[in-house]
Amino acid sequence: METRTLGRTGLQVPVVGFGSMTIGGIFGPVDDAVSIQALHAAIDAGMRFIDTSDAYGAGHSERVIGRFLQERPDRDQIIICTKGGNNMVTGARNFAPEYIRSCVEGSLQRLGVEAIDLYLLHNPSVQNLKAGDSYELLEKYQAEGKIKHWGVSLNTLEECELAVASGRPAVLQMEYNLLDQEAEGVFAKAKAAGVGVISRVPLKRGLLSGRIDEQTQFVEGDRRRNILAPDKLPAMVARVKRIAEVVAGYGRPLAEVAVRFCVSNPDVSLTIPGIRTPEQARANAAAGEPLPADVLQRLRQID
Repeated sequence: METRTLGRTGLQVPVVGFGSMTIGGIFGPVDDAVSIQALHAAIDAGMRFIDTSDAYGAGHSERVIGRFLQERPDRDQIIICTKGGNNMVTGARNFAPEYIRSCVEGSLQRLGVEAIDLYLLHNPSVQNLKAGDSYELLEKYQAEGKIKHWGVSLNTLEECELAVASGRPAVLQMEYNLLDQEAEGVFAKAKAAGVGVISRVPLKRGLLSGRIDEQTQFVEGDRRRNILAPDKLPAMVARVKRIAEVVAGYGRPLAEVAVRFCVSNPDVSLTIPGIRTPEQARANAAAGEPLPADVLQRLRQID
């Protein structure tokens, strides 16, 4: 699989990595044995970047990854990214140094590693970014070797602009996909400033897999019951259908096209589709090439 440099971190990352929110149980029940099989399939296929967070199943995703890492003789070739500061159970966010310290220490323990390759503050606000909450702590941890690089995972373009302008985070992570292309401008600024870019949610919580329609219902415990609520779903599905029509003649699955759309942006270092099964891991690993220029042009023109 093609690799790209993750900004000034110098990390060589595959263009497609493993998004592990899914294996934390955020989108309904999971089988940990299947999750570990999916992780093995992903790494065997070249996806040697795993993205997680202490928020994914209250640490469950990290614990599963920790078990998986013990089974890999090539552990030193696998890049681990995790995050802290966002409690998805209570909805509270806390980026105070004393709290982030506990997050980092907890992640190190659950993952079973001595150092985290990339640590991200998990969705800090504009106010947090302006204050530089926990920046000094992360730099201290970096100097001590407990984390190798650090950055921020963000929700808005304004937050991305602030992160790039501050000159301190080495990496930013932001949603970017066929349905949400607005981040392209700030991604270009980030690359120019030496900030690595991780594109998250390339499949828009499964919408761009082509398996969700207006009648889809999500099980209890699946966060998509709110994200893709019945009042929002019809309009989103309609847009997905327009995209599917555009790529119908290309002859590739919609999910593959969606991941390749992100890979096609040269300002994106890697994208991290959520993965549950070995089959999904292998399918996403096969989507590591840019789209043909004519297909990409048509997709960028969809409203």
